[in-house]
Amino acid sequence: MAPRSPQISLEWANSLVGLSMKVPDYWWDGCKGYRLNDGVIDSYDSVEQKWNLLLNSRDDNDRYLMNYTAVSTYADSDSSTIDEYQLPFAAIYDGDDIIDANNGVRYFRTPPTEWTKIELEAGLNEGGRTIDPIEWTGEKEEPVNITDEEIESLKDSDGEIRYEKVFEWCLPRFGDDKDQSLFTWQAARMRNYMRKKVVGEGWKPKYYQGDDTIQPDHVARFYGSLLAKMLTGSRSINQMFCTREIFNAVPPIQESMPKNALEDLTSCLHYSDDWDPMGDADWDEVYDDPKVVAPPHTARHRVKHGILEDCYIQYCVTPSRWITTDESRIAGWYHSAMTIGPEPKPIQTGATLHTVCITQGRLSSYKLYARVYGGKDDQDMNVHNRHTVKKAKMVSLYDFMLEAFKHKGHCVVMDSAYMSDAMAQIGRNHWGINMVVGTCQSDRTGAGKLGKAAVKAKEVVIGSHESLMYQHNTKALLYTVWGDNNFVKTLSNFYSPVVLRGGMKRKKRNRSTKRRDREFSDVDCPIQQKDYCETYHLIDKGNGAEAKYDLSTESHLHGWSPKLAARYFNMNINNAYKIHCYLFKKHHPTKVVMPLKECIHNLTHSLLQRGDTMRKRGGGAPPKATKDITTSSSVDGRKIRSDSVIQPFTSPTATVTGTPQTPVSGLEVLGLSRMLIPVVVKGNKATSYCKYNKCPGKNTGAKRKRAYMSKYACEECGLEKGIDLWLCNSTKDVDGTLVVVDCHTAYHVQKKLYTAPSPVSTAESSVVSELTE
Repeated sequence: MAPRSPQISLEWANSLVGLSMKVPDYWWDGCKGYRLNDGVIDSYDSVEQKWNLLLNSRDDNDRYLMNYTAVSTYADSDSSTIDEYQLPFAAIYDGDDIIDANNGVRYFRTPPTEWTKIELEAGLNEGGRTIDPIEWTGEKEEPVNITDEEIESLKDSDGEIRYEKVFEWCLPRFGDDKDQSLFTWQAARMRNYMRKKVVGEGWKPKYYQGDDTIQPDHVARFYGSLLAKMLTGSRSINQMFCTREIFNAVPPIQESMPKNALEDLTSCLHYSDDWDPMGDADWDEVYDDPKVVAPPHTARHRVKHGILEDCYIQYCVTPSRWITTDESRIAGWYHSAMTIGPEPKPIQTGATLHTVCITQGRLSSYKLYARVYGGKDDQDMNVHNRHTVKKAKMVSLYDFMLEAFKHKGHCVVMDSAYMSDAMAQIGRNHWGINMVVGTCQSDRTGAGKLGKAAVKAKEVVIGSHESLMYQHNTKALLYTVWGDNNFVKTLSNFYSPVVLRGGMKRKKRNRSTKRRDREFSDVDCPIQQKDYCETYHLIDKGNGAEAKYDLSTESHLHGWSPKLAARYFNMNINNAYKIHCYLFKKHHPTKVVMPLKECIHNLTHSLLQRGDTMRKRGGGAPPKATKDITTSSSVDGRKIRSDSVIQPFTSPTATVTGTPQTPVSGLEVLGLSRMLIPVVVKGNKATSYCKYNKCPGKNTGAKRKRAYMSKYACEECGLEKGIDLWLCNSTKDVDGTLVVVDCHTAYHVQKKLYTAPSPVSTAESSVVSELTE
């Protein structure tokens, strides 16, 4: 016999009888609208495991069955007897040992009927109900949590605090005891990944051979190379190690490590050991470093970078009362899982990064928290929050983003991507947070419909700087519409309906000429609008300061992880500079703080010079500062082998000047050689169509005429044209017989670039080459 489903505790179920309810019209099937219907829980049906709702209406004596989700959602939270009922987040069943007895009221968008327009009397600046903000309980401590011993470790031999040491002090720490630096932890992950590639894929590193392995100092030098690359215009690896052009070469990187080492490090970027050994082998039998993976509950998109992201969240500072949240972009590719999401968010040219930063004070724009949005299937956000009726992803996001700031009376400033009636109510009633938002979308709050109708009726017009204010009848919610150069709508959970006379300075727009005045004028505005305008722009300025020094990587093999790691490293640059400025001014009040760019220069040199040298021989002299520009064929610099894939541009008819070097091919000037033109093999399989217009592949009888596929490219034509020129130079299977197809020679004969031995046709390539006759 199948086991019975668990039964709801009868004693607890009956205790909810008498609970006041407010149920909207849309709860009933076939009904629409947000009008609330007053009622009460009349009884409990133990057979249906549901409660009977009895409406207060005299015309309706029917009883409606409600499950517990509906009961907890539509319970009247403003009732004077609400605290007498036990409303957990989930129903209590017989045999439950642990019961979450917190209030299970769920929030949703309020109906317009619960809002009242506030009309200010003549001469008064405020009206409606007074709402007091949640009291600030944060202690006024030192903004930086650092000991005297740690401060001494940040000083140089002259006793001056150094930025590069502050930067490393701010970097994340790993391990159970936080005893591993970023460079030590990442070196172990990269060693494991390199071993996986060597054993499982047959990959052969160019630099790390034999007993050579990736060391923490090598990772430090790698990050130094990213900084140097950013400072010099984000050049490619080939350009940075160029020996011929001074505008491409980056000598500090060349001196720090060989090109092969940088390529190996870039290929092995990894931040989680998210794989299992092949076969039945144990991890310790194959890898020298222990396996480190994200916790089991980690969202799918964070498996590779979740540990790194979490460890960058370090509360080594004490934030002030005002903090700001925002979203920014990390450049990436369009079809990534983290860029495919609901419209209009996220920005579909990159991943969306949600951040929390300090708004005011000496550490303004310091990033306290950062998390990347994982797309529409983000498992941390795509859940039904326990406080909301529907899936409110932004509420779920803020639930863990603001975890460290709850119940302290913080004031959080955000934009319309986050705010709603539900967010404001949950923030005040459950998180102990004062929230204010700008540009609140009209469909996120019940008062939005009223404000939209008032704007349509021209109760307030653009440029008038007049205000409309709507206050919720019972809840601490205030919605305002301000007629600036556009309509600005704000929502908050801790402001009273107050207008500041002359509270802001704006350039008014002339209504007839549509032009703005040259001078600022004092204008009236709601008090919550003033606080929003004075705070939110600061996080944009912080993001702009960081964007000047964005790092980039050349890894296209590991998805988003390297891009995110570079972004977090970039954030740490700004965070460290904020702390450096505060400590430097405190301990060296008579000295001037070094500008950020100069600090980054010193940090770059410090990282590139970390540990023992990586070069086994000298890097050679840098490119000359001058260049012979009398010819396009100047080839000054280190010699290049003729079989190298990378060749400088050299015109085949030019006179070579500069340092003599080995010719790149055996072909000489037109008509002076009877040697075959050299070709380059591009891979093991034919991948491109032959470029000869008379390729015999077009005569095979296929419906669609196409040339043969080739894996050979002409070396000389490739150097001259700057692209690969694919030509047949092999045997083809024609009706079961292997025959030679030599479009390569025929093409050059046609172009009069080659004198073929007699007898050879100068027009077409035959199926059987005449060179074999």
